[in-house]
Amino acid sequence: MADHPAPADCIDLERYPVHDLTDPRTQALIARCRNDLETQAFAVLDDFLTPAAVSRFWDESMSLLGHAHRREAVRSAYLEKPEQEDTSWPQGHPRRQFFRTWWGVVADDLIPDEHGLRQLYAWDGLTAFFAEALQVRPLYRHADRFQALNINVLSPGDEQAWHFDDMDFVVLLYLTTPDAGGELECASLVRTDDDPNYDTVARAFDGSYQGLHRRKSVAGTLTIMRGHHSVHRVLPVEGTVPRLTAVLAYDRVPDKREGDDINIQIFGERVREKVQAGFNRS
Repeated sequence: MADHPAPADCIDLERYPVHDLTDPRTQALIARCRNDLETQAFAVLDDFLTPAAVSRFWDESMSLLGHAHRREAVRSAYLEKPEQEDTSWPQGHPRRQFFRTWWGVVADDLIPDEHGLRQLYAWDGLTAFFAEALQVRPLYRHADRFQALNINVLSPGDEQAWHFDDMDFVVLLYLTTPDAGGELECASLVRTDDDPNYDTVARAFDGSYQGLHRRKSVAGTLTIMRGHHSVHRVLPVEGTVPRLTAVLAYDRVPDKREGDDINIQIFGERVREKVQAGFNRS
C-alpha cells in the first residue's frame, strides 16, 4: 500500500489552519464561519483540500461508484410523500408541490479504511474545528456504520429536488467537479421555527425570489450548512463526470446510531443481512 500523508496534511493548512485552534488565523476563520452560518446559513471553504488530496480523493471515490445504491423519490420540500398530501392547503401551495429526485449513495461500511476521506473524517482535529464553527460542544462523529460517512452520487441527469433538511447541520466535502450543472441553489433562511413563510418558499420554487443564489460543485470545497431553515436543491448534473459529495455526519450525543429499518430503506436489501448478523450494533 502506498504511503499517504496524515489527515491534516490533506488540508491547505496555510489557508485553513484548523489543526491549531489557538492560532489567531484559526480564530478569525471560526468567527467568519459562525457569521456566515448565522447570516446565510452556510460557510464555504474553497480549496479546503490540497491539490494532491483532491486528486487522491477523486480517484479513490470514483472507484466506489459501483457500490452506490441507486434511489429515486418523489417528495415535497418538507420531505412528505404524495400519499401524505394535505388537501386542506390550496392547489399549488408549497405543501402540495412534489418533486422527483434521483441519486445514489455509498454507505459508510463500503468506504475502505485506507480511503483518505475515511482518515480525514476520523481525525479528532477536524471534529474539534467543526465543534467551534458550529458552536456545538461537545460534538461527536456519528457512530452508525451505514450513515456516519456517506458519498452521495449524482450521475449525469440526476438531481436533488427542493427540500429543507431535517437535521440541524450538515458538513459536505465535494469530491469531483462535474463538467456542467450540479450547482447548489439555495434560498437561505426563508423560514423560522415560528414562521413557515410559504409565500417566499413559493417564489423560490418558481424562480422569482431575488435572494436565490447558486454555487458550483468544485472538488476540494468544504461546506458547512444549516439547511433546516433554508430551502435548497441540486440542479441536474450534465456531461460525463458525476457529482460526488461526501456527507460527514456529526451529532450532539455520543454513539448515535439510526434505526435498522431506516438503513435498509436508504441503502437497500444488502444491509438487511448485515443488520440481521448484528452489524452496526457493536
